[in-house]
Amino acid sequence: MILFSVMKKIKNNISKLIKNFGYEIHRTSEKSNSLKEPFYHFRDLINHPQPVIFDVGAFVGDTVEQFKSSFPKSWIHAFEPFDESYAILNNRFKNTDRTFSNNFAIGDSLEKDAVMHVTKNIGSSSLLQPTKNANEFWKGSPLSVEKKVKIKITTIDKYCQKKKIKKIDILKIDVQGNEIKVLKGAKRMLEEKKIKLIFTEISIAANYEGQSELDEVIRFLRSNKYRIFNFFRMKHKNGKLIECDVLFYLE
Repeated sequence: MILFSVMKKIKNNISKLIKNFGYEIHRTSEKSNSLKEPFYHFRDLINHPQPVIFDVGAFVGDTVEQFKSSFPKSWIHAFEPFDESYAILNNRFKNTDRTFSNNFAIGDSLEKDAVMHVTKNIGSSSLLQPTKNANEFWKGSPLSVEKKVKIKITTIDKYCQKKKIKKIDILKIDVQGNEIKVLKGAKRMLEEKKIKLIFTEISIAANYEGQSELDEVIRFLRSNKYRIFNFFRMKHKNGKLIECDVLFYLE
């Protein structure tokens, strides 16, 4: 009963936060925690067979694979700054038509010597320093920093300008706390309403110093005329929401 009461209180608090931005949370199917579930909605929301997709924080390419499965004729631009992960990503898709792997990060400015904190779990590596209590919610201390490496950063606007990309159908973001900087680096594309869907992971637990907060991301995207479609893959620990994915659509 105590655990149920705590979980109900957390749910109510999240609902109040979301309502402050004009949204409501509704129960979805049991598939909502599946990694595949958002892709059903992508197919419904994208009404043509050759969408332009940006996978920012592609890691070794699992989501690239899912995008290709959902949209075989899509144009995918994948970004992975960490050399070891990029090598796997690039080798995996080097012979795949219309798929481009890029060995640099996406942010809000151009940098040649940005520092990435490489963690025990490579997929949790970030441009941000993990907090001292970052491993509180995760088994095996995955956020312990093992080394630091120099990487390059560009912006979505600069990349689109260079590659002559006029629109993005799906912008997927998985950058371990650096979401706002990625979005700010797409200022022109957002202002010109050239991005249809934005699908981003958000850390609720305090994993990284200066990480983007859920309400911050919602407020920023609302100012650019985006609304929440739904929440997915909501992870909990001891009743606390610690991480989720959010899909936004341009109204």
